[in-house]
Amino acid sequence: MKSSLSVLVSSTMLAALAACGGGGGDSPSNPAGDKVTITSANQDQVVRASVNAGLSVSMAQGRAGGASPASVADRTHALGAVLERAMTAGRGSRKGIESASVHPSVSGSDTQPCGFSGSLTVSVDDHDGNNALSSGDVISVSFAQCKDSATSTMNGAISITLTGTPTATQFAANANFQNVVVVQDGVTSTIAGNVTVAENDTDLDTVTTLDVGSGGLTASTASSGYNDSVSFASGFVIRTDEATSGARTSVSLSGTMSAQSLGGSITISTPQALVQLSTDNYPSAGQVIVTGATGSAVRATVLDNTQVRVELDANGDGTYESTATVAWTSLIV
Repeated sequence: MKSSLSVLVSSTMLAALAACGGGGGDSPSNPAGDKVTITSANQDQVVRASVNAGLSVSMAQGRAGGASPASVADRTHALGAVLERAMTAGRGSRKGIESASVHPSVSGSDTQPCGFSGSLTVSVDDHDGNNALSSGDVISVSFAQCKDSATSTMNGAISITLTGTPTATQFAANANFQNVVVVQDGVTSTIAGNVTVAENDTDLDTVTTLDVGSGGLTASTASSGYNDSVSFASGFVIRTDEATSGARTSVSLSGTMSAQSLGGSITISTPQALVQLSTDNYPSAGQVIVTGATGSAVRATVLDNTQVRVELDANGDGTYESTATVAWTSLIV
């Protein structure tokens, strides 16, 4: 789970340029779930909503020490942080749970102190009774004011059902987030819903795919300067491919999402994956297309690691009638 968050942030941010609610995104006449008409009326608002979306569901670890957006990314990739922490705890608990008796029970639990303060409780259902993590096993983790650092806190619960036996090169599971709340450096993220997770490692790269499950996934983010809730529809897919060397990361997005701040939904696709080099703060290649109500659309094409070309098709006739070139720095709120 080593994907680069700044690429994901940039991709969802590009997608956001399209979704500008007709007549104002906050109108109660355009409830969440209805497609947003794409104009230029509320671009800034949608950019922020989409960045929130990317941050909340990222599996990324971010680029340590980087400039914006990495500095923002490093403190808000809540979903990835929770899943990583839960799996680490689950693996660590196996030995303690199994040593409870000569013939360990199929199920067991273990309460562990967190690194700084608080605790977490891990329950393992060894579904096949083989005393090892394998397909069908369920790892349930409950966080109680769990602080692994002075600036991070986790509360809530997550249930992970393995759909394959974990190896050094593969990991597959269904993860159910039960109102997990993560506070990191003043940013509070709340996650509820389920995703399937698949990771494949080779000598060349690590490919991680998140697929939102039935019932969808919601993620809210609140800080001193931002507050929004984003919902991903079932089937929304985020695919991240990171070179083992760490020199390149690419991200593809596909599916429908809505945001409370928009009062409606947009559909996102990436005909060309967004690619970012480890030496850059922003992607240097890729393309995102966002569609809204009545076929309205925006196509955002990365020109280089400093600029993006944004084209608007407001009337949905397939012709992009307006074009603007914007700096990556202007897209980060």
